Amino acid sequence: MIHRVLPLIFVLLSTHTFGQNYERSRTCGNDTIDVDYINMKTGARIQYKAFECTKVSKLGIRIDVGFNHYRYNAKTKNWLGNHNGPLLGLTIAYGNFNFGVKFKPATVRPKQNLDFDGEQLTGNAKLNPNKIDYDFSYSVDFKHNVSLEPYIAFTANSFPVINEEELGKTYNISKTRGLTAGVALNKYFRLKGFQFFSVFAKYGYGLTDFKKVNSSLGFGYSDISIGVAYKGFFKQVFLKRI
Repeated sequence: MIHRVLPLIFVLLSTHTFGQNYERSRTCGNDTIDVDYINMKTGARIQYKAFECTKVSKLGIRIDVGFNHYRYNAKTKNWLGNHNGPLLGLTIAYGNFNFGVKFKPATVRPKQNLDFDGEQLTGNAKLNPNKIDYDFSYSVDFKHNVSLEPYIAFTANSFPVINEEELGKTYNISKTRGLTAGVALNKYFRLKGFQFFSVFAKYGYGLTDFKKVNSSLGFGYSDISIGVAYKGFFKQVFLKRI
């Protein structure tokens, strides 16, 4: 079903202007300001008239909240199943470049019994196949407030069992890491000034070797996500001397 929802979202939302369209040049007010101060180094008094101006900074911030769906190859699917989970992200933007962290927790019941250091993990366990992406992307802006963002991420996978006390066992499940590459599609809505609301969809493929966790598992997974985001750029305020 999620495969049908992704394209439908952007067909319904495609309207108006360029992606993240805002005034990038400086804008100045019409009222003059009297500047009067003492230079701390020379002791001289400085007086002049100026306009107060603003300009958008290249530095910005983005917060993502969404929903992920993971599809594994057959061997890993036999253990985890193709499951879902939430997405929480924080990104620092600099112009069109983005550097972010995405936290992707999940909770599943194992579908297959596996041994980890002599302890068998069964379907009674509440397993958290958590993922954390440390990603880098570049925003390519198009008309209709749409932005396409190819990305690459370093993904850390961990597998804590959250009901060990209930099961009376302690599990030592290895972590594994790998690269993930994909693309995100954003539909932006301008809120005010340099602030935007976004609806997004992403597809990525993770090059993670789960055989490092258990030899019965496989390699790689697909990661599909949809969600909403806030993105805003900081404002610079300065004086233009007359």
